[in-house]
Amino acid sequence: MKLLLSSLVLLIFSFLSNATFAVTKVTVSDVHICCVTCQETIEHAVLGVKGANVKVDRDAKTVAVTAKDDSSVQEALDAVAMAGFYGKSDNDKVAMKASPVHGKLSSAELIGFHNCCGGCSSSIEDAVKSVTGVKAVTVSSKSCLVKGDFAVASVLKAMNDAGFSASVKK
Repeated sequence: MKLLLSSLVLLIFSFLSNATFAVTKVTVSDVHICCVTCQETIEHAVLGVKGANVKVDRDAKTVAVTAKDDSSVQEALDAVAMAGFYGKSDNDKVAMKASPVHGKLSSAELIGFHNCCGGCSSSIEDAVKSVTGVKAVTVSSKSCLVKGDFAVASVLKAMNDAGFSASVKK
């Protein structure tokens, strides 16, 4: 009887160790991660997503997320975006979403981006100032006032390219 039971346990263990479980993994690159606070903010955002795991690499500026399926990974990426970060996905099924805004403006207030330190602020300012038509940029901890004659989509793309998620305050 003991031999039969131990054989059964060995068979189950062998089956489980050879089984493959579906997992979705995505690595998001070019994310603004200049300090420990940026890293911890991203990690905390993903902690709220059941079953998702995150690995933040500040040096490589990447965020790797794994979860049981595409929808869980998408939920984790949405949480990272809500925390104010943006990056390029290596997975064509799961990605961060850019704000779909068009038209020209003479003034806009950007909100929703992460800004914890001088490194974040200067990266935001440099990104926005690089856009054709932007004349003035004022960055605070919670918003960025942009003035000039600029395409708002270009400003948001510059923010995304700098690793930040942002939207225009309505």
